[in-house]
Amino acid sequence: MVRERGPDWGARSGKHDLERAAWHEVKSAVIYRLEQRAQSAGGRGFLIEKFVVACEPETTPVDFGAAVQAQARRRGLGRAQRVLIVIDGAVWLWHVAEDRFAEATLELDFHHASQHLWAIAHELFGEGTPEAQAWVRPLLRRLKHGGEARVLQTLATLLTDAQHPVSERVQTEVAYFQTHREHVHYQRIRRQGGPNGSGAMESLCSAFQDRLQRTGQFWSRAELRHLLAVDGAVRNQDFETLWN
Repeated sequence: MVRERGPDWGARSGKHDLERAAWHEVKSAVIYRLEQRAQSAGGRGFLIEKFVVACEPETTPVDFGAAVQAQARRRGLGRAQRVLIVIDGAVWLWHVAEDRFAEATLELDFHHASQHLWAIAHELFGEGTPEAQAWVRPLLRRLKHGGEARVLQTLATLLTDAQHPVSERVQTEVAYFQTHREHVHYQRIRRQGGPNGSGAMESLCSAFQDRLQRTGQFWSRAELRHLLAVDGAVRNQDFETLWN
């Protein structure tokens, strides 16, 4: 998220509910080859080489998808034997992936999946209760280690228990897992050498926050567009080529 001057920027103090700042989303992606993953001596994972896409706020999903696809093609998409895309729960991202990478394996980021399981546990047993933890932790282990079918069956039975009807929130969360039933094969993907999470994406977001959310920092759209272009060129090792 980046901060721009809001509609009430410069308004006199004393007024209430002023929108002096407006926050907007930078759509971004990380592209890398699995053989570029490595570990430090302490066991911390890192990427030897990665490439990024960062689009200014209010870029349409169609244009963002085209940018990601173009960058992936530059980095060897056409030669890849397998393509894995790890995504969070945003619906528009799944549409982009299905449109631009029809042959890819799609995976729901495990952290996001666990958040939805915890949401069900809290709704059923109360937030922070021992009962909620006792219910959800075995499901998380099964989900991560090849028992996703059993997890989905457990969730489905919640909706068929006539003696204990569930809330609309639980119904929504169960439907969420049904929608993503083909995107939670975490053990299978690990055995194929793929990641279960979007740590590379979180790392990029952290780097952007350090650069774009400094104290007192506001951006105009043109300034941000130019900086993202330069930043992307540097990160993608294109800067020297463009400069020359």
